[in-house]
Amino acid sequence: MNEDAFEVPERTEYRYLVQEEEEDELQYVRHRQYISPFLVLSRRCIFFICLGVLTLLALATYLGYVAQTLPPGLVQVLTDCGEYRGRYKNGAYSFKGVPYAAPPIGELRWAPPAAPVCKSTVNDAGRFHSVCPQVRPMSSTGKVIGQEDCLFINVWTPTLKPNAKVPVMVWIHGGHLHTLSGGEEGYSPSEKLAADTGMVYVSFNYRLNAFGFLALEILREGSPSNTSGNYGLMDQIASLKWVQRNIHVFGGDPGKVTIFGQSSVWTLMMSPLAKGLFHAAVDMSGPYLHNTTLKQAESDNLVFLKKTGCKDLTCLRRLSVRNVLQAAPWQEYPYWAAEEMTDLPTRGRYIRAMTVVDGLVLDAPSFEVWEKKGGHSDVPFLIGSTKQEADFSPRAANISTWTWGDYRWFVTDKLQSFSKNLTRDALDLYPSSAPCPTTDRCPERAYTTMVSDIRVTCPKNELAQIAAAELNSPVYRYVVTYTPSGQVNVSTALLPFPSRFSFHRLDAVAFFGGLEFVLGKPLSEEDKSFQGLITQHLVNFAKTGKMETNWPAFPEATGLLSSSLKLVQDYSSTRCDLWKENGLFAYAWMN
Repeated sequence: MNEDAFEVPERTEYRYLVQEEEEDELQYVRHRQYISPFLVLSRRCIFFICLGVLTLLALATYLGYVAQTLPPGLVQVLTDCGEYRGRYKNGAYSFKGVPYAAPPIGELRWAPPAAPVCKSTVNDAGRFHSVCPQVRPMSSTGKVIGQEDCLFINVWTPTLKPNAKVPVMVWIHGGHLHTLSGGEEGYSPSEKLAADTGMVYVSFNYRLNAFGFLALEILREGSPSNTSGNYGLMDQIASLKWVQRNIHVFGGDPGKVTIFGQSSVWTLMMSPLAKGLFHAAVDMSGPYLHNTTLKQAESDNLVFLKKTGCKDLTCLRRLSVRNVLQAAPWQEYPYWAAEEMTDLPTRGRYIRAMTVVDGLVLDAPSFEVWEKKGGHSDVPFLIGSTKQEADFSPRAANISTWTWGDYRWFVTDKLQSFSKNLTRDALDLYPSSAPCPTTDRCPERAYTTMVSDIRVTCPKNELAQIAAAELNSPVYRYVVTYTPSGQVNVSTALLPFPSRFSFHRLDAVAFFGGLEFVLGKPLSEEDKSFQGLITQHLVNFAKTGKMETNWPAFPEATGLLSSSLKLVQDYSSTRCDLWKENGLFAYAWMN
């Protein structure tokens, strides 16, 4: 998608919302001659009849005028902060760019989200508004896009009947807390999805990178809660509160809200501030744990102050968007960069989480929250990942043209620092003789499977194990194993690499009906079956809090999602035991 698409003002389609009416003056002439009372009565009847006719004509004219002003393609709803005009197409209604918080600028930069200013006029909600400030692609050569005035929410609904009690799915976009938005093509809800599934969908923007997750002592000292960081998570919680207050006017059920997405879902389950705001959760390839303390983060981020030259909060709030993004601790170790997460780990080189245990949004490291038996959301929990997560942007050079010799060399080079036996055992468990669904790029598949097991699959298996033991609600686990009919044929911030296998975000792209867009070609029958299968299971979970009747809760089964469903027990357990025994879970994905 063109990155500037969010900034293009929409053509005005309906110019006149108010029309002046002319009043006819009635002139009465008094006559001196005698007039019969019956004649007066008759004239009065005629007068009131005429007045009634004129009233009906005026009403008809007005209704006709309203019909011209709000044709079938336009609809309006009244929220707790103003009236918004949305659109109707493809069998559903959409409302885009509704502010859920005040612009986080000036004194509100690096502060909790504040209530927006409500307007008395009707607000247009026909297009996405600005994305939050970010660099695309995430590299030193990336382009700065977006504006700080970015805290907007979007709604898609099949009905506008108040209190229709339609289940709600709230999408929280991924992007390693650095990039993307709630309105990415092929990676966000649509009118068609709402119409086809009969569900209400919500997405939103939240503050990213240094604007959303910078923790510094001088920010904490200026905070009434004596904390810093996690502003993006506060935005997410503010969005969920907006849903609770307003979703009923869009036909949604505030008592049946499912959050789903990447990067933040499990974090919200751990937050006491989000408790009661949702009733089920789908974690798609999210982080394994959150254990960075506020003190650690504030120390790590001193490099930000050094780069900016600022010594006080006033200076920080005067920085330009570009200067803030340039000063972020991107490559300085311990860093925020996501690049190494798609490669085998280097011994002793860890990735620091951007979210912090701040005592407010997160009051303890993840697993400790469960051990304390309180403060978290105990709701039905679906934990998902894809088999080749790392294939969405592999760091290894020229991986698409690797030979099996290249594969063995790279595995040895990366793992020998841990132990020679680990290299040998890894090559035994991920051999060149393993079945491959394609005729080419099979070394790439083996390598990205190994990386994904270490970084995502095996840690998520353990997360599911702990969740199943600690939560009263059911826990389910799925792994996407599907290989699409072709490689990714777009190059965007969403998918920067021509992925060939079960890449990171494949489940979300398929759910949103974006598979044809990212492949750049018509779907095969198997592609359609996979896309339909994942939509069916996620929607059913959101409606019922359970998977299909033949899909048991974890640890009894893990669902493997391809063009059909296969249920297995102890998925990849032998491989996962190898990585856990050698301490590699410490290198799991974090954000």
